[in-house]
Amino acid sequence: MPTTQPLISVIIPCYNYAAYMHDAIDSILAQTYQNWEMLIIDDGSKDNTAAIAQRYAAQDARITYHYQANRGLSAARNTGLGLAKGEYVQLLDADDYLAPEKLALHAALLRERPEVALVFGDTYNFKHAEAVAERTIVPLHLRMGPRSGQGQELALHMAHDNMFLPGNPVFRKSLADRIGSFNEQLFSLEDWHFWYRGVLLGAAYLYDNRPGTEFYARTHGNNMSGNRYKMWKYKIHARHLLIEQMQSQQPATAPAGLDLKPLLAEHLVLLYEEQARYNLLFESVGQGVANTVRYFLKGKKSGHIWYDSAYWLKERLLGRNKIKP
Repeated sequence: MPTTQPLISVIIPCYNYAAYMHDAIDSILAQTYQNWEMLIIDDGSKDNTAAIAQRYAAQDARITYHYQANRGLSAARNTGLGLAKGEYVQLLDADDYLAPEKLALHAALLRERPEVALVFGDTYNFKHAEAVAERTIVPLHLRMGPRSGQGQELALHMAHDNMFLPGNPVFRKSLADRIGSFNEQLFSLEDWHFWYRGVLLGAAYLYDNRPGTEFYARTHGNNMSGNRYKMWKYKIHARHLLIEQMQSQQPATAPAGLDLKPLLAEHLVLLYEEQARYNLLFESVGQGVANTVRYFLKGKKSGHIWYDSAYWLKERLLGRNKIKP
């Protein structure tokens, strides 16, 4: 095994997060793993992001600042991936931060396990407070629990939703090269769509939550997760794209351990469920009822769809379907 540390490219996209970005940058400067490059991608910020980033870059040659006209988070990450020189990649949003040993521990696993394409740990949420001592930190439990895997089992598990956030993994740059770009038409769930395409390539993902691997995600009023309309809209869009990809792929070309026919059937059923609640709450009630019936006829736990659909229709009737801008 090589004795030199592989270079890790840390990609930090920024858009008007000057008030928060010092936490993200300082957490990389504090890493016990020192062979990294930091690519700060300013996606057209109108605050003093540039001044802060350039000040850090002037003090450490490993840090570079790149400005682009505003094109969205996916475009900023794609710019970073295009510039990255590292063997491994760590994504880090500008308002989040990492535990000091995260890069060292996860990079070591990738070196020890060449068959693994991506390693991830646990997420902890904290509410914004300038003083670290005033922050309340709690573990984040996503809908789909974390697990290591590859092939059909992992594909069925992640078909439902993400099992980690963008700042969780350290992954091989070669994986990103095989997957391609983040979809720039998705303004939410773009990460799930990206990681799932890796699963469809047969990539192995490893869960490692040893102390020191923690990822800390800030919660504040600007988080997309608080906007149900946009989250559901782009989840449906992302699933459509994945379904189209699987439908266009010849079964014989699928990686070993992946059976596309049952996997595609699972995604279609989940699409019916998601379209049912989205339409019943926000758009066409008629389409929502039609999707409810489709799920009832095809779903494994078909009975629950009536209770679920009735709930979202009730929410609509009570006026709890205001669309946030």
